Parts: sequence; structure tokens; C-alpha cells
Amino acid sequence: MDLLYYGCILLLFIAIALASEALWGWWFSKLSTKAKRLNKRLRQVTSNSNDSDRDTSDLLKSRRLAQSDRVDALLQRLPGIYRLHAYLMQAGLSWSVSQFLAMGMIISFVSFLCLEMLPLPIGMVMAVSISASLSPWVYVIHKRARRLLLLEEQLPEMADFISRSLRAGHAFSVSLQMLVEEMPQPIASEFRIVSDEISFGLPLSEALQRLCMRVPLPDLHYMVVAILIQRETGGNLAELMTKVSQLVRQRLKLQGDVRVLSAEGRMSAWILCLLSPIVAGVFCLTNPDYLQQFIDDPAGVTLLWSVGAMLVLGIWVMRFIVRIRV
Repeated sequence: MDLLYYGCILLLFIAIALASEALWGWWFSKLSTKAKRLNKRLRQVTSNSNDSDRDTSDLLKSRRLAQSDRVDALLQRLPGIYRLHAYLMQAGLSWSVSQFLAMGMIISFVSFLCLEMLPLPIGMVMAVSISASLSPWVYVIHKRARRLLLLEEQLPEMADFISRSLRAGHAFSVSLQMLVEEMPQPIASEFRIVSDEISFGLPLSEALQRLCMRVPLPDLHYMVVAILIQRETGGNLAELMTKVSQLVRQRLKLQGDVRVLSAEGRMSAWILCLLSPIVAGVFCLTNPDYLQQFIDDPAGVTLLWSVGAMLVLGIWVMRFIVRIRV
């Protein structure tokens, strides 16, 4: 118990330190005099007569994981930390990695304090607290999936918009700027970055490649490859974008049909995956001594670990079955 107590105190200290650093970083990047002066200068450089008041703070795509140099250097040593940073950007969230980790630690500590007041086994309390710390990650995954799905649905309309603009006689760069002004979010914000990068002197090919890195969608990659090949070999880009739009629409229609046909299997998978944790939670609230017998007995602990491993394996198998790629 002493080790658990000191461990909780250490986690609370780390969470408070990260939260303080995240709060200071937010103030420094948004409200400090330097940030205001820099954003004003960027607006003066990139603005025109129609959007002179546009916020261009998103142009600063820094790969820093935290505002503090020490915390940033420490986080850079962690494996897979840049993949987490990319997920936060793809989800459209303004969180830094340090803010994300601080939220997970705070949620874990608060849930531990709340569950400790209940007559639950300490092992169950620790397991639930650790699971609660993953809630920010679940939120990020959900936001990322919804944002990428919305981007994918907007791709055919985007391709048709560029095709119509090119047929009207506009240049490709002008078509991109018109797309930023007319298309809804989130595709407008992604192509706004492309348009601003081109305005700052970045080659079109590199700006489109960076777009593919930010938005990992196969259909968008096909569009970018088609545009780059057309710029090298020549041809009618307006007609090419129209054909790509039709192809993407047909694929999305087929994907929707597959999702409808597999809805029953996905619902069954959700029920089977959530049934065991819900039943265990009900037993913890109604009869805590029932599960305490498994924890006190070494054979029961082995059985619980085996059940957990089989549950994870079953979730993976059912996810593999109901996830049909088109």
C-alpha cells in the first residue's frame, strides 16, 4: 500500500507538471505579445482584400511536442511519439502531446480516488484507473476516424469543384484558392495549408505530398498522383479530375452497401465484446466478495488473466471479420 500511495503521489506530481506546462504553452502560443505580433505579421503577408482578418496561426506547423525545451527533449526520446503527434493533427485537435499525456494522468488519478471510496478490490481499482487513462486516446481515435471519413466524403465534390474551375479557365493555383473559400470544413482547412505553402514558395509537388502525409486517405493519394503525373506529361486535368471524382463516388457507394450488409455482424461483435466487462462491473457493485475470491486465489488470478487474454483475442478476431475493405 505504501508503494501504491507513493506511486499515486508521483503520478499526480507529473500530471500537475505537464498540465502547468501545457497551460503555459497555450498562453505563450495564443496570448503572448510575441505570438500576437507574429500572427499579425503572417496575416499581413498572406491576406488579401477578401480575407484580411484570417487567422494564420495554423501555418506554424511546428513539430515540437511541448513548449518547454526539457519536456520536448524528453518526449522525443519516447518510441512512437511522433505517430501520436500525427494522430492529434489528423484528428483536427489543437492539443500538444504533453497536454494529451497530462489529461490521461489526471483522469487516471481522479478515477483512482473516486473508486477507492467504493468497496472494490485494489486490483480492480487499479485496472479501471489504468483503463480510464486511455479515454483521451479513445477520443482522439474517434475524432480522427470521423474527420477522415468526412474528408473522404468531400473528395468527389472537391474534384468536381476543381474540374469546373479549370473548365472556366482558371489556373490550378487559383482553383485551390477558390476551393478554400467555397468548400466546407475540414477539407477547406487542409487545402488552405496547401495554398498558403505554395504562396510562401513551396513547390506544388511538395505541398501536395505533405498533404498526403497529413491526410492518409488512398483516394486523396490517387488524386495527387494523377495531378503530378498530368503536370509532367500534360493532358486535360479537368477531364481527369471528373473521372477520378466518378471513381471515388462509385467506391464510396460500394463501401456504404458493404457497411449496411455487415451492420448485423458489427452489432453482434459490440455486444459480445462489452458483455463480459459489463457483467464484471455489475458483480463489483452488487457482490464485491464474489470477484475477490478470484483475486485471493492464485488459480483465480491465472483464470482472470486467461479470460482477459481470450477476450482481447476475440475482439481482434471479430474486428478482423467485420472490417471489410473496399
